[in-house]
Amino acid sequence: MDRAMKGIRTKCKLADALRELLETRPLERVRVHHLTDRCDIHRQTFYYHFPDVYALFAWAVREDGAELAARLAAAPGWREALELLLRDIPPRRGWFLAVLNQASPESRQAFFDGLLAPIAEKAGISDPGGVSVILLSLLEKWIRDGCGPVPEGMAALLEGMEHSGHLGV
Repeated sequence: MDRAMKGIRTKCKLADALRELLETRPLERVRVHHLTDRCDIHRQTFYYHFPDVYALFAWAVREDGAELAARLAAAPGWREALELLLRDIPPRRGWFLAVLNQASPESRQAFFDGLLAPIAEKAGISDPGGVSVILLSLLEKWIRDGCGPVPEGMAALLEGMEHSGHLGV
């Protein structure tokens, strides 16, 4: 295995360990030794890839956002993409809370914009800014409130726009 592939694999293992830890503790309580113990790697290996836990978190936010956005873009329609997103969040609620609470404003915005863009595009929304803001506020409230019943407002918002002719579908 070449060095680049091994490095990516190590970064992904560390990101997976971080996501797991964030399900039970806030980011500020995650230490390098927690991650290296879970991954069975040396501290020096961690520091070869990242200067600190926050740099790993920023990298993981970008990578996870891109991977999930690609899965949403592959969904056949906006309803399926929205359902996929709503199914993906509850088992990883701690991760999504960390993104909401700990990511830089720019990273948080890019992460959620990347998730909502495929849904808006599939729904034919020509100017997704306003709709994305509403969807994001509904999504954020749902995550913070514990991911209970699926927020009907999300699909209803898009369906209402579709039926009133505001969507280009």
